[in-house]
Amino acid sequence: MGITADLIRAESPAILVLLATALVHLGERRVHNYNYAYLTTVDGEELIPSLMKKLYRMVVCFPFLAYVSAILLPHIWVPFKATLPGITFILIGFVLRTWSMRSLGRLWSKRCIYIADMPRASNGPYRFLKHPEYLARGIEGLGFILFFGVNPLGLLLWLRMMVLVSRIMKVESRQLHELSPAPLHLLDVSSTVGASKL
Repeated sequence: MGITADLIRAESPAILVLLATALVHLGERRVHNYNYAYLTTVDGEELIPSLMKKLYRMVVCFPFLAYVSAILLPHIWVPFKATLPGITFILIGFVLRTWSMRSLGRLWSKRCIYIADMPRASNGPYRFLKHPEYLARGIEGLGFILFFGVNPLGLLLWLRMMVLVSRIMKVESRQLHELSPAPLHLLDVSSTVGASKL
């Protein structure tokens, strides 16, 4: 019993990070379901559904896989942990991702949905970046690798996620050229949960 208690105590920071991550993903899923239902009623055309599903499956699994790989691989394969920088990267990624979602309001979802004649988003982080959410995912992924322990398997999983992100960004960039250059003002739809307008 003492060994189990010691193990839980030693792993409690990792368990808390994984629990918080799972709760965030559940919240995002709720927002996605709500917004996706709306986007399909305004003639949104879903592009690359299988690629988007693959990315978000990987996004959900990645922290847990990074944790398990750091535990199961021999110590020489996990040369160091950088707990404080890892947590910092995770928080930066989370804040940027949340800012992106709030800026898009009802237009955010876990799918690539094209709506003809929709103005471009130009508020929040979209003033500075074309794809802030994907940048946030990359930063957050590096944070998990640093937090749980740098190892080749975690890095390979992160690189795989970044390859998926780059493929999605190419498709979305092509669609951005077809959107109206007029800025998108989302004053009435800045909240994605419980929004009744639009």
